[in-house]
Amino acid sequence: MALADVPAELIVRCQQDAPGAFDDLFVLIHEDVYRWAFSLVRDDDNAQEIAQECLLRIYRHLPRLKDPERFASWASRLIVNQANTWRARDRRRRLESLEEGREIDNDSLPLQGHGPASPRAAAARKEILQHVNDAIGQLPPRQRTAVLLFDVKGWTIRQIAEDLECSEGAVKFNIFQGRRKLREILSQYIDDDGNAMYSAAD
Repeated sequence: MALADVPAELIVRCQQDAPGAFDDLFVLIHEDVYRWAFSLVRDDDNAQEIAQECLLRIYRHLPRLKDPERFASWASRLIVNQANTWRARDRRRRLESLEEGREIDNDSLPLQGHGPASPRAAAARKEILQHVNDAIGQLPPRQRTAVLLFDVKGWTIRQIAEDLECSEGAVKFNIFQGRRKLREILSQYIDDDGNAMYSAAD
């Protein structure tokens, strides 16, 4: 079950320490917690570790949640923050191409690439951008939002962090992960540098 679909009554039962309530909650949400973690770190072992830690933190801190209706957003922030903690601890091993303090390159997504020189190439580029838009729709929500706000809307990292209620590091991480997944999906349309590919005839 998705976090957003957890009934508020179950959260209240957990906060009241009703028998079996936490067991019921974890059965419902453990798969979605794992999916959230995996969407952020893209590694099964680390996603499992993060998910387990998140479930433990939910158990410990859920009694402090004032509004049971806000469980989904509360738990989502907890997952993002835990993934961010893991990212900071394991930055060199897991984020080899995202250097400490480096600003994200706007040209690394085809949406920001240079325009083609010929009408034929322009038509090809239009088709590629349609594939890009379709691919963006396949991204996990946080990655999709971060990529769209940064690459399409031109928001700053700070503005996105404030809107998503997370750290600037988490925003950069989501943009990085979103772009990497886009490259995987669009590998036949872009080169290794993230630029749109056109045929030699263009």
